[in-house]
Amino acid sequence: MPWKRAGADGAYLLGTLSIGVCDVFHKTRFLFVVAAMLITLIARPSRAQAPPAQPSADELRRASALLTQGDWENALDSYTKLANKYPALPQFHYRIAQALAELKHVDAAIAELKRSAAGGMPVTASSLTADAHLTSLKSHANWPAVLDAFDAVTQPCMHDPKFREFDFWVGDWDVRGTAAAPGGPASRNNITLEDNGCVVMEHYTTPSGYQGQSFNIFDRSVAKWRQTWIDNTGGQHDYRGELVSGNMVLVGDTPAPNSALGRVPTRLTLFHVSKDSVRQFSETSADGGKTWQTAYDLMYVRRR
Repeated sequence: MPWKRAGADGAYLLGTLSIGVCDVFHKTRFLFVVAAMLITLIARPSRAQAPPAQPSADELRRASALLTQGDWENALDSYTKLANKYPALPQFHYRIAQALAELKHVDAAIAELKRSAAGGMPVTASSLTADAHLTSLKSHANWPAVLDAFDAVTQPCMHDPKFREFDFWVGDWDVRGTAAAPGGPASRNNITLEDNGCVVMEHYTTPSGYQGQSFNIFDRSVAKWRQTWIDNTGGQHDYRGELVSGNMVLVGDTPAPNSALGRVPTRLTLFHVSKDSVRQFSETSADGGKTWQTAYDLMYVRRR
């Protein structure tokens, strides 16, 4: 009958809607749970980012007192326990080495100093040499290697070969356009190593009075060279790049011409022509780096 059919259809429709509502509810609940889990994971601090555990002031004071009093055996025991409890802190290996050296356990002391240097303990070679606790180690065959290991911590740029990639530019140079007459007036560019060999510093002057300087450093955080140029017209250039086939290729941006707002994509290549000559070639792009046009082309000749 019609009314039975209508009732059945209504029941079917109601059941379908109920199932649909339940399905939507469960899906929504599932998505909510997943979202909550993601938020928890994002908010949870990474173990790798957590700072290393630190000893208490009392722990440090007790161990230091033993070393100061010359109680080498107990100082060794105290600092060994601290090193085991706080393995991320290299200073305890240094203290262990001092105690071992005083006890004339020179091989073990040398090994602890190497552990300390490997952990990044910032002690200069001169401080090591002046440390009276380490006197018994200075005749050890591995003492020079220990000094070198600590020097690599305090002066990393003098040990990492990546920092030496731009040394071909270091020197005092006469600079002219590649098409300029050899007898014409030259600009001068004096490139020096600064800050314990970390920074390649450029000092550029021209006969017309234009001058500027750049700071160049290998940035280990991105494994790229960076150059920042500033000059006496208010110009500021930024580059980032790397050594390619012995030449330094830097890509960045420079101010738009005629004091207009904006920056222009720029590529700067310094060709290592020979030990006494370098070519500096600059290009700019008006289409986002698809094509490049010459901005300037300079030749460096080392001053005699």
